[in-house]
Amino acid sequence: MRAEAWSAEELELEGWAIKITSYQIGEAFLTEVESRASGVTIARGIAPTKEDSRREAFAAAARRLLRTRRIELTVGG
Repeated sequence: MRAEAWSAEELELEGWAIKITSYQIGEAFLTEVESRASGVTIARGIAPTKEDSRREAFAAAARRLLRTRRIELTVGG
């Protein structure tokens, strides 16, 4: 099977720079939310419609990003 209806966009979610990739494989739509800084996948959504897969991925990503601590780095002391 091939990925169809592919789209990608860059946004900010809960203060984090993210990339959203959506595509269709067969009857299922997949949405992946990943960190733009590291390229790590934060969440995936798989559903029968594109809107449902995006909603599922965004909900999981927002939940995970809210729990992620940020450490401010100081250089030199």
